[in-house]
Amino acid sequence: MKKLLFLTLAAIFPVLAARAQVVVYDLSFNTTGPSVNYSFLEGGYLVVDSGSKSVTSLVIQTDPVTDLLYYTTGVLAGTYMELRSEGSNQEYAVINSSSGLTGNSTGNATSAAFQVIGKTSGHKNVGAGNSLSIASKLQGYLLASAAESVSTDTNNITTVTYGFAGSSKVSANYQSGLTRDANDQRLDSSNTINMLTEVLKNRGVVPQPTASPTASPSPTATP
Repeated sequence: MKKLLFLTLAAIFPVLAARAQVVVYDLSFNTTGPSVNYSFLEGGYLVVDSGSKSVTSLVIQTDPVTDLLYYTTGVLAGTYMELRSEGSNQEYAVINSSSGLTGNSTGNATSAAFQVIGKTSGHKNVGAGNSLSIASKLQGYLLASAAESVSTDTNNITTVTYGFAGSSKVSANYQSGLTRDANDQRLDSSNTINMLTEVLKNRGVVPQPTASPTASPSPTATP
């Protein structure tokens, strides 16, 4: 019986030890260069899955009509990779996405590109007794745009949904406390996002509204 118990535990513990860790970054956006209707990004979080190298997000936006702060999940979804420079063998972390602002509820086609880069430096305690070599700070840019659209309902009322275009300097800063909290609880990326939504709710940020007026980067006007 003791031998059987040992074999059973040995089969369980490697699975637990192999669980991928998540890394949480705090996002900030600063508009740069010319832009149109583009001042709606207020911050948020990136969550990196160290096993699958996938990245998801929780982005805070401002409704341009009501000035309401709301959060949207999955706005920036992409990949994480590590690169080594040819000359110095310095290691870099790169997070990129070929799509963005998927939380835009206007239905307009959105073109976006997102990338941040940072140097990795040493191993950091990420919780659950584990450590990872990560970048403490990544910096880069987001470029995004969506076309204006015009629609007319059955009452011949025309609604204009304004498009937007612009670019932001982006910083992603490692959040050690939130990372340890997530890994100590053995949360995956999805459940880490759920944990972060509670953090934002405690700050007074609400889920993306679905009722009119629509919460999106593009305000509407009814002539």
